[in-house]
Amino acid sequence: MFKFLKNNKQYIVIDAGSHKIAAIAFQIFDNKPFINQIEHHKSKGIKNNHLTDINAFSSVVKLLIKKISNKKMRKEFFCNITDPNLLVKKKRTDINSGKLGISKKEVRKIYIKSLNEAVEKNKYLIHSNPNNFILDEKTLTNNPFGKKCNKLSLLSFNIFVNDFYIKNLGSSFEKNKINIKKFFESGIASSMSTLTEEEKNNGVVCIDIGGNTTKIVVYLENNIIFVENLALAGNNVTTDLSHGLQICEETAELTKIMYGSVVSPFNESIEINLDSRKKKIVNKNLIYGVIKPRYDEILEIVRDKVFDNINTRIAIKSIVLTGGASKIFGIKNICESIFNRKTRVIKSISEYNSFIDRPEFSTSFGMIKLVKQFHLNNQMPKFSNNKLTKMIDKIDNWIEESYA
Repeated sequence: MFKFLKNNKQYIVIDAGSHKIAAIAFQIFDNKPFINQIEHHKSKGIKNNHLTDINAFSSVVKLLIKKISNKKMRKEFFCNITDPNLLVKKKRTDINSGKLGISKKEVRKIYIKSLNEAVEKNKYLIHSNPNNFILDEKTLTNNPFGKKCNKLSLLSFNIFVNDFYIKNLGSSFEKNKINIKKFFESGIASSMSTLTEEEKNNGVVCIDIGGNTTKIVVYLENNIIFVENLALAGNNVTTDLSHGLQICEETAELTKIMYGSVVSPFNESIEINLDSRKKKIVNKNLIYGVIKPRYDEILEIVRDKVFDNINTRIAIKSIVLTGGASKIFGIKNICESIFNRKTRVIKSISEYNSFIDRPEFSTSFGMIKLVKQFHLNNQMPKFSNNKLTKMIDKIDNWIEESYA
């Protein structure tokens, strides 16, 4: 693991969210990631996944980087990106392979061809996942090496984000003289830190309920088969509480964290501090009556989107919930009722004790794993003039890791 990384570098992943901006600095010792420092700060200059104030956003990033970075070490930076309207396309690529057995040369050739052809106007190819190979239009396999065929086909699952997001984030980091080596899609990163290999093989939906966006990623046989972002999440619950209880959004967020539940409570009243002198008495049943319908709506929309595809509907064996808004009390029970599937709510996403029970950091820790997969040395993303986006990694390393 992380064999290609070198100890004289420091790697920094930045999680740019609507509630918080988090940064993790890590090095590699004995082929394992060693975290130097973790810091986070309340988000500024970013709202609904859009940069509204580049200077404010850059100031927070500058503060975090100053706290976690080692000035004496070379650094490489990585960042997540969340596009509520991401584009997903399944692609088939064909080559003539000849009559000899398939080798690394043919796999490398077809993968590069697939990446070169994955072009969409005003879109940036952020992930390209090779799923399966087809031999001579009849044999489906995930390991073609040594097999003979005349025609080799590759089925890929490509994820695009709006090029505008990349340009906008890129320009904000440039203010701090930071070059982002690679962007990762937030939902994919979150799934990397929360799902087990067994879950991904058997069929699982990872639902990351964040501040502004609910990210949905479905795996089957260790392949990503469905990805979508829903512009409905924890902030909508907070807004509902603000309107329903006639309190400000900051107080509503605190009330949600302290008293929020999707399980019917006893008839009990609580005291909410409006300011230093004013208080408000509210019945917990009222809070439940505001919160529960919104969580039902979020999970029902996710279910309908996922189960609209017959393949995903049949394949899914379990649900995994993560993200800050998944911490609401009782969510496991309503999710199992809505999906009719076994549900697991993330309680720990790392071995680092200070982040036990912090699913809101699942994207941050997932990016550390994605750093390994996206081979640092040869990933220089291009995001200008809508030109062809090249994601040519070290193909040999990818082949070795995936099929050796």
